[in-house]
Amino acid sequence: MSKAKFSAQAEKLKKLVDSARLQTSSSAVTATAPSQPNEGAEEVSGRPVAARTKAKNLKAIPLSYFEAHAELKATSKTSLDFSSYIIEAIREKLERDGAIGQ
Repeated sequence: MSKAKFSAQAEKLKKLVDSARLQTSSSAVTATAPSQPNEGAEEVSGRPVAARTKAKNLKAIPLSYFEAHAELKATSKTSLDFSSYIIEAIREKLERDGAIGQ
């Protein structure tokens, strides 16, 4: 492929990726336009907002934790993958300590 064609393809791909990025809104609730005048004047769309998340890498997890989780999965005591299992454990601990779910 010639360099010009490659550059053109790269530019098209960049524009496509930029246009496909998710648009986020700072407001949790958005209003919808009524189809008829005065129709739904007091209604507001309760469109669900995506959960706010933050990527986090753990520095070191003991291998025994992975092995214990694998044993739980093998004996059908959990269906969660390891990451989901960690998130659930954190949520339970925060609830127990009274930080969330009150």
